[in-house]
Amino acid sequence: MLKIKLKMAILTGFSVLTLGCSVNETVTVVVQDDGNLTQTIESNSDLLAENLMIAGTKTAFVGDLLKAQVEIKNASDELLSFQYKFKWLDKRGFEVGIGSRPWHPISITPYESKMIQGVAPNPLVNSFTVLVQD
Repeated sequence: MLKIKLKMAILTGFSVLTLGCSVNETVTVVVQDDGNLTQTIESNSDLLAENLMIAGTKTAFVGDLLKAQVEIKNASDELLSFQYKFKWLDKRGFEVGIGSRPWHPISITPYESKMIQGVAPNPLVNSFTVLVQD
């Protein structure tokens, strides 16, 4: 019974956080030890999720810091204006540099692609997620 209550509390908390943040589409990229990338895209059915696509990702190292470049494409015939930010993660999935992640405004014209870039806040980072919101 305690497990069920705990699961319900976690599910409720997650739902509140998800609705409150209005994150519509994210791409999670992990740099493997061999240099290969693993990419996962998550989305729900909002306007941005339907019309925004992650067209590609690239990573490199600047010294010992992970640098990320993500190509975002507007697949609609309307101007899309939104905000994005990078969420940096270490090898165990813990978030790094929590307070240093501002939202950046961006507009993409119909069928246009734009590149966004970020550099990890410290050398422990080996993966990232890009968050977008209205």
